[in-house]
Amino acid sequence: MNYKVLLLLVAILNTNLFSQSKFPTHYIPDRTYSGQSIFDIINVPVEKIDIGLWSIIISKEFDNSIDVNYYLNKLDEMVVEINRMLAGRTRDFDKFGLTRMFIYDSGIWNNNQPFQYDLDDPLGHNLSTQLLSTYIDTRKGNCVSMPTLFLALMERVDPNVIFRPSLAPLHLFCRFRDRQTGDVWNVEATNQGSPARNQWYIERMNISQLAIDKQSYLSDLTKKEFIAELINILASKSREDKQYKKALKYTELALKLSPNSLSALVQKGSLLAWIGYEKSQKEKLEKEEMKKLHDESEKYIKKAIELGWQERTKEAEEKYLKEVNEEKHKINSKSN
Repeated sequence: MNYKVLLLLVAILNTNLFSQSKFPTHYIPDRTYSGQSIFDIINVPVEKIDIGLWSIIISKEFDNSIDVNYYLNKLDEMVVEINRMLAGRTRDFDKFGLTRMFIYDSGIWNNNQPFQYDLDDPLGHNLSTQLLSTYIDTRKGNCVSMPTLFLALMERVDPNVIFRPSLAPLHLFCRFRDRQTGDVWNVEATNQGSPARNQWYIERMNISQLAIDKQSYLSDLTKKEFIAELINILASKSREDKQYKKALKYTELALKLSPNSLSALVQKGSLLAWIGYEKSQKEKLEKEEMKKLHDESEKYIKKAIELGWQERTKEAEEKYLKEVNEEKHKINSKSN
């Protein structure tokens, strides 16, 4: 689809919902990798954070064999092609539209290998598929890796275009603010970068008014808040590996970056509960210690609920998977 057609589909949002004060007026991302660990991000000023770099550092933390500079070079190569396509055009919409075209539209710009939604693992149960490095390798992603690439590329094309991450329940998307026209719309990375209304997310993902009022969902995220959401991948992996103390360190880092992150609050609460259970199975715990772990766990879950968190229902997940299977069937029918 010609990216200019998107203009006809723009869904203007109520910009009063989204506070702008926490965002720097100018970004100068530092893209240099010098062996940083994800824990070093705490001391990096937000205006110097490069989403591509720190997303790949998360990949390295997940799998130590990852060559960070290899993937940074891959991102740079993509941006060389996008800049060639731009041919000197400077409007925000051109930068957005041609980046979208490079990612999703098959052509010589991407060797006729566009990036696609992974219909075989739509929920990202295989944690590695949520990593930016995996998405670059396979060109198949999900609602974590797909917006991450879009953000990383837009940031390299022009770090001061207002293209930010945003959050819905178990879902990340982007938001574009056109400085020339003042238009604002959501960008759904899992649907070829198409516009999506706030109401679509509210209805589809059962977002409560409380969560909107508390800015838990549908608000622009800072770069540190976004990286906090990606750190949840590392916490989940450590939990799968039964490295519970390591998982706790990741959730604590995420909460330092984003104190109201629902995913980090719930992750920490459930980890504390599980640690208490594991300890009780291996050793006799004093009632006082059991109560302390229980109360700590409840504190984090309670805070998440107060901020609008709701547990995803089995029915909602089944409905989503049904839609994915229907989409797979359509694609398979076209190819046969």
